[in-house]
Amino acid sequence: MINKTVRLTIIIPCYNVEDYIEDCLISVTKDDTYPLEIICIDDGSTDNTLLILEQYQSKFSNIKIIKQPNLGVSQARNKGVECSSGDYILFIDSDDIINHNLLKEFRYYLKLIPQLDLFYFDYTSFKDGEMISCMTNLENSKTKNFISGVDLLNHLLERRNYSGVVWRFIFHRKLFTEKFIEKNHEDHSVSLSIISKAKLTNYYINKNSYFHRVRASSLSEQYIDDSNLKTLKRVLEHCITEINTLQLSDNAKRNYICAMNITYLESLLRSDKTFQKQIKNEIIKELGLLKLMIRVYNSKKCNPIRNIFYILKFVKKNPCTFTAKKILLKCAITKKYPYMNIEKDYKYYSSLNKF
Repeated sequence: MINKTVRLTIIIPCYNVEDYIEDCLISVTKDDTYPLEIICIDDGSTDNTLLILEQYQSKFSNIKIIKQPNLGVSQARNKGVECSSGDYILFIDSDDIINHNLLKEFRYYLKLIPQLDLFYFDYTSFKDGEMISCMTNLENSKTKNFISGVDLLNHLLERRNYSGVVWRFIFHRKLFTEKFIEKNHEDHSVSLSIISKAKLTNYYINKNSYFHRVRASSLSEQYIDDSNLKTLKRVLEHCITEINTLQLSDNAKRNYICAMNITYLESLLRSDKTFQKQIKNEIIKELGLLKLMIRVYNSKKCNPIRNIFYILKFVKKNPCTFTAKKILLKCAITKKYPYMNIEKDYKYYSSLNKF
């Protein structure tokens, strides 16, 4: 039976996910011994999503359904937090699956550290159609404790294991001081705000903790228009400004800035075809190196064969001009860029301000 005292709220924004929402709900309803509140926000679905939610609500008394017109995932998450009663909050994407044992692990570490602010965990991505079990054993997991979220962030960034998504951690609701406001890549700013404010944090190291579904129709695979590109630029510029105010190592800051520029580059490549080709090509030529820097510049030893393979894979996936391809190939072999002194001025070249 569910206890009356609610300790954890799971928030699931839902929009036209009739093919996936049941897998998600099965994974979060496996354990009925823990005081758990599950809030599903139907964001104006036009398929059978709401019907499936109602079927599960009739079976589980801790499931709450909130209906709203199609306002987007950001407003759905905000509404979920507003209506939640848990001391801790976990966002889950409606097409993802959580290992139900992860909640047991969270409960265990919360008992060990009653003042825990944030519980961060690893994840595995899987393609649509692959079989995933939410019952996977989490034995042989490792954990690390940090006295602050900034220390955790520094640890993740130095190892290039930070992703600005909000479904990678359970957090105390007091940390949610910045609402989701943007249309795309809304996770970046909010997740940075939450983690940087946290005190005691725990990093749970096991890639079977959470399973993130990658499907062709996801936002990350779609073309974006110029308006959304400008919104993304504004979000990333804000994040870069914030990251420079935190007590992080230079390497951690550099990795974060490079990652944000890569996010911008990849979105640019998927931008509306009406976007001026000349401008796009110029930015690709400049930001293309930043994509390369993650694998090449930060590596002390240059491995041309590995780098060329990586660049060829990148070029195949992302359309760019012949000139841009030649520049990227030269970077892979020499670790040098004909128009930039990366080693000396990487902070400047990693800035979005010039765009």
